[in-house]
Amino acid sequence: MRRLVIFRDRQTVIRDISLKPGLNIIWTPDMSSSGALAHGSGKTTFCRLLRACLGEQGFATKGQRERLVSHLPDGFFAAEVLIDGVCWVAVRSLGMSGNDYVAQVDSIEEVIERGHQPGDHKVIDPLVISSFFSVFQEDPLPEVGLDRTWDIFRAWLTRDQECRLADILAWRSSRTQTHSRAQELGQKAKLAMVRLALRALDPQERAAATREQELKDAIEAELRLRAYQKRRYEEDLKAVRQALGVGDDVGFEDAIDQKGLLSLAKAKLADAMRGSVSKAPDITSIFARRDELEEEHRALTEERQKLDTEATIKREKATGLRSEADLGEIDISQGKVKVCPVCRIRVDDALAKGCGISLEPCDLSARRAEITDQLTQAETLDGEATVAEQKAQQIKVQIQELAPRRRVLKKDAEAAQKAIQAASVMTEEAQTRVYEARRTLDDVRSLHAATPALRSGASSNPEMEKVREQLDAGRRRAQGAIKMLEDKYQAIMTAWLPAGVTGLVRLDGHGLEVDAEFSGRGEVSTAALDSLKIVAFDLAALHMAAEEKADLPAFLIHDSPREADLDGRLYERLFELVSQWEKVSGTPAFQYIVTTTTAPPPELQGAPYTRLEMRSTPSEQRLFRVDL
Repeated sequence: MRRLVIFRDRQTVIRDISLKPGLNIIWTPDMSSSGALAHGSGKTTFCRLLRACLGEQGFATKGQRERLVSHLPDGFFAAEVLIDGVCWVAVRSLGMSGNDYVAQVDSIEEVIERGHQPGDHKVIDPLVISSFFSVFQEDPLPEVGLDRTWDIFRAWLTRDQECRLADILAWRSSRTQTHSRAQELGQKAKLAMVRLALRALDPQERAAATREQELKDAIEAELRLRAYQKRRYEEDLKAVRQALGVGDDVGFEDAIDQKGLLSLAKAKLADAMRGSVSKAPDITSIFARRDELEEEHRALTEERQKLDTEATIKREKATGLRSEADLGEIDISQGKVKVCPVCRIRVDDALAKGCGISLEPCDLSARRAEITDQLTQAETLDGEATVAEQKAQQIKVQIQELAPRRRVLKKDAEAAQKAIQAASVMTEEAQTRVYEARRTLDDVRSLHAATPALRSGASSNPEMEKVREQLDAGRRRAQGAIKMLEDKYQAIMTAWLPAGVTGLVRLDGHGLEVDAEFSGRGEVSTAALDSLKIVAFDLAALHMAAEEKADLPAFLIHDSPREADLDGRLYERLFELVSQWEKVSGTPAFQYIVTTTTAPPPELQGAPYTRLEMRSTPSEQRLFRVDL
């Protein structure tokens, strides 16, 4: 990274920071030399801006981004990144997003002049991947994928300050809101990526590792199944013992002093099958008698209704006939005046003057005979109605006489129905007892058959043993690259720490570990020394990348790597070590950017090593020259 420029807008530059190959120090003096707090000047933000130009999505937390938008709505930043001698300028917005791009130009000024053009890259990741990670293009790690390769290695080579160098694989903290895949990737996958980059993982071992994971998944699935089967076995065995009314001390086979579960289950089934089944009563005759009686009652009721209807009709006819006879009698004789029944004219007038209506003479005798006949018919109908009523009354008596018999038969039928239901219930209960006893016996037999398999331990897996042998062989093959890494690590620790220290790098089934042992004291672990080990590990990987013995860019950023209890003089030797490395190499083939609050050695303060000096107060000396 050759240069980083921060703009307030297209015409106003806030910072223009030049960087160089080799050692680059970003220094914020602490209170011992400046009287101001060494925190809050912008060291970590500076590192995150570099990371953003290298393709990282989030260069600030949500709150920080909102403050930047508020103070620098038109602000942006750009970096000149040299990849294999070709300059690419990455432009990122500080304010509103949507104008980020990467262009192949010679300087930031040129990209500002030309602006964003069609064909520019969105991010720099594909360019870095194609230049440094050809081995991953052929066979990328499935958990990562080729397009995320630089995202993972960028996290390693530009660790979060929030991770505090806690572990060689602790690269990104979720608190920084970088949206990096590295904070989601498992330790195993990250270790595989590191080993691939250090050329300490070959295809055979990768295939064996994939197969090992498949076998582990299968074994875990089998163990879960066995645990489930064992739990079900215990629950079913408990249920069987409860069904047989025995305690946990009763086993399957007979003992000298007690029957076993198999014998008890067989005896329970035999008892259930011997149980009496209630026979349902024969109610056919009861229902037949009831049906006959109901049929008789229906027939009598119909006959009575028929007679009542007949009597009513005849009485009504008799009444009608009497009404007609009475009317005729009135017509014939109204007092002493004779009236023609046809025209209602007095007979005397009709006889004297002649009838103007009828051509036939009035026949009073015939009319009287008709009236007499009507009265006779009425009497006959009344008599027949009386006879019908008498018969209906007799049938009513017969129907009433049927009532007690009907009630008795109804009670008998109800009692018979209840007896049938009771017999059905008893039969069902007996069948249920047989079914439950048979099921208990089947369960006991099944549990007895399953007991040996459940009591046996987990079976050995010859294929897993073979795969692990292949993994061990792969790690042995990797020892050449690990030994080279250990040599670099040992050289750094020897130059950095007091005499008598031994640096160790171990690769085994548990992972990749770095240690430091002091002569006569063994391994020593403190927060300061642990962070120092990780810094040395990163520098050793950087050294291998510079010598093209690792598939990595020879680029590294450490954000304030000093722990509070790390001796100041010891910390100074870090800067001296890297600067000596730079001098010895002539034209440095690496770039190491480090931020610090502790003063570098006097000879490294200022150009060309100290590239930027900031302070927390006044605000003009902060990274953005404003109080955010």
